[in-house]
Amino acid sequence: MKKTVLVLFLSFFAVSWASAQQALTPAQQRQKEKIAEEIQRQQKIKAETAQKQREYEAKQAEKERQRQAKNAAREGNQAQPAPAPVTNTPPVSQPNAVVNTPTEPVEKEKKVKRKKEKTPEPTPVTIPAEVTPTPTPVDTPATTTEKPAEAEGRVRREKKAVRKSVDPRSMEPGTAITVAPAVVRAQGEFLPKGHLFEPIILDPLEAQTYGSFLPGYWTEGQKYKGSFVPFAFGFAKPIYRRTTQPGQSEEWVLDLASFTQFEAFHDDVTNKAARRIVNTDYKVSIIYNIRRNENNYRIRVYHLSSHLGDDYIFRNKLTAPSPNSVNYELLDFTYSRTVTNWRLYGGAGIVLRKTEERKPLSAQIGTFYKRPSMKATRLVGGVDVKFWQQTDFRPGIHGGIGFELGRTQNNLTFMLEGYSGFRPYSQFEQQQTSWMGIGLYLNPF
Repeated sequence: MKKTVLVLFLSFFAVSWASAQQALTPAQQRQKEKIAEEIQRQQKIKAETAQKQREYEAKQAEKERQRQAKNAAREGNQAQPAPAPVTNTPPVSQPNAVVNTPTEPVEKEKKVKRKKEKTPEPTPVTIPAEVTPTPTPVDTPATTTEKPAEAEGRVRREKKAVRKSVDPRSMEPGTAITVAPAVVRAQGEFLPKGHLFEPIILDPLEAQTYGSFLPGYWTEGQKYKGSFVPFAFGFAKPIYRRTTQPGQSEEWVLDLASFTQFEAFHDDVTNKAARRIVNTDYKVSIIYNIRRNENNYRIRVYHLSSHLGDDYIFRNKLTAPSPNSVNYELLDFTYSRTVTNWRLYGGAGIVLRKTEERKPLSAQIGTFYKRPSMKATRLVGGVDVKFWQQTDFRPGIHGGIGFELGRTQNNLTFMLEGYSGFRPYSQFEQQQTSWMGIGLYLNPF
């Protein structure tokens, strides 16, 4: 009885399940097929991933083995591999079976040995100075928990890091590195800013803009009854600059200037204060400046001419022309270098005229202090000394101390200044002159 009931129950359950299976709608049937396809696709992906992982690990292991063998061969510490024993294996009776013989490992060993014998000596690697050496990164076998995609990403990151920063000790033994000079394309620039050779502020005949007020003025030991006011308008402007290497440049410069001296005094005849022009000098120069890191050179050719003012001629009743040796051309060379905030310079020149018109030799030395600072004002000062064969090499010494105002390359400089020596302006350069006063200097370019 119990068996009959159990058989009936099972039959009813089977019929019900078959009916339910037959009762699936078309949409449910498609969904079921999609799920089955997705399961198969996932299984296929897992199988392919596992295969790629095995291939990657085998490739990395082979690279590591070859690298170790290469290092050992270079060091000369690797012994000759013993030939593998060859055994005669009887053929298998099954025609479709695969016969495994030890000839494959022997062939691999022979290939590796031939490869070692053909490996050339390490050649020097020439690397530009600004390029970091990029040796082949050492490949290490990946762990079994790392997926191929993650392993490839890790290798790319390691190579990128090696290219950014490389320790030469990590390179292959025996690899020679020679650093070649970096190749920089020469760059030219018209009307550049700044100067390779900064103007010499305390040179009375430098092409710059300045004005001085000199209440103390002596000529041949006699104090002038009044005040002298030297004024200059000039500039030195680079026309073309060429940069060949960092810190190595050349430029062509044009400078123009006029130097005028006014006198302010009390006229006893009219019993009034008078202001008149004494003299005006004109200068034009062509300059070739060279910079080599901290060393600066100036090669200059200039023309200078001096002209007395009409007021001075009329007042002093000059009726006959006088010899004027301040009408000449000069070629000079000057070197400059800054050492711990002190600019040191010196040079020599030769006049391009007949010795009957003007004696040829001249020289100049000097120093100027300026400490770099972002403050609005900074202390400056220095001294300039010039010598002329025309004035028997008596030095003309011009010194000053004051402050520079501004944060640009066109700053204002105020100085208390003094001078002693030959007269730097006009045709009366043989006169012994001294002065004291204040001055304002500006380089407009």
